Amino acid sequence: MTSPARDSAAATDETLRQHIHDIRGHLSPAMLRADSLALSKDAHTRQAAQDILAALDAATRELSAMRRLLSARTP
Repeated sequence: MTSPARDSAAATDETLRQHIHDIRGHLSPAMLRADSLALSKDAHTRQAAQDILAALDAATRELSAMRRLLSARTP
């Protein structure tokens, strides 16, 4: 039998995993749009797209790090 605290921690971890998954889903359309903007003939638009892509990549790296931390906590 597991303790209530352990059950609660497992539920919290699962909730966090779901939020990470959902956030990645929210970021995906922005990444696709920024990818297409990166192909623009306009240099300012291309640069803006690269800035957006860099920020989105940083956000997804952070989400991946969070997921790894959660996985490491799992007994």
